[in-house]
Amino acid sequence: MKKLFSVFVILALVLGLAACGSKNNGEGTSQGTAPESSVQTAGDESSANGDAGGTVASSDAQGTAQTEEPGESSPEETGEAGTKALVVYFSATGNTKAVAETLAKLQDADIYEIVPEQPYTDEDLNYNDRTKRATAEQNDPDARPAIQGSITDFEQYEVVYVGYPIWWGDMPRILYTFFDAYDFSGKTIAPFCTSGGSGLSGTPGTIAEMETGATVLDGLHISDSSADNAESAVAEWLTDIGQD
Repeated sequence: MKKLFSVFVILALVLGLAACGSKNNGEGTSQGTAPESSVQTAGDESSANGDAGGTVASSDAQGTAQTEEPGESSPEETGEAGTKALVVYFSATGNTKAVAETLAKLQDADIYEIVPEQPYTDEDLNYNDRTKRATAEQNDPDARPAIQGSITDFEQYEVVYVGYPIWWGDMPRILYTFFDAYDFSGKTIAPFCTSGGSGLSGTPGTIAEMETGATVLDGLHISDSSADNAESAVAEWLTDIGQD
């Protein structure tokens, strides 16, 4: 009888030890402890993504992925935007137009031609006859010939190059119309002109008196005979005035 009781006791102890072992294994799984090999793999993925191409990805408002090189910032972040430049010109015979187009190409600038509502005829430009239109306008300080159209979003431009021929030692009166029409406050004006040999004739100073809120740079004079081949002279001028 005692032997039978001992067998039951031993059997009970064996079954109890087996149950405890099963319970301990279940707790390890429920705690979710990851195998070491899994942790290492996750770490390797993180390193690979961080070194992929050396770029940092961002998204715009529409969710379109964009990339930036490390150390670079967008204009919105730095507040630095490209300078917007405009070339404005009036040309009666084509000389100033040629220089203006060369300048716009060198500066990758927008260009706008001042076109009179009443175009100038060859007869109007007969400087030997003081009764003709161009000479009569130049002799009238209050003359303001009308201009066709207008410049859209003029306020966006920071630098405005203004070109014109020299008529009787001054800008044509239609340039006065132009300067009266727009607000140049805070802008930089770079004047250039063409003529047979009279030079700038003090026109940069005249512009500075008219546009007191603007910065007027030194002007450029191109002779009529050089207007079609003015690229080197224009490029040198841009360097001299700090606009190259």
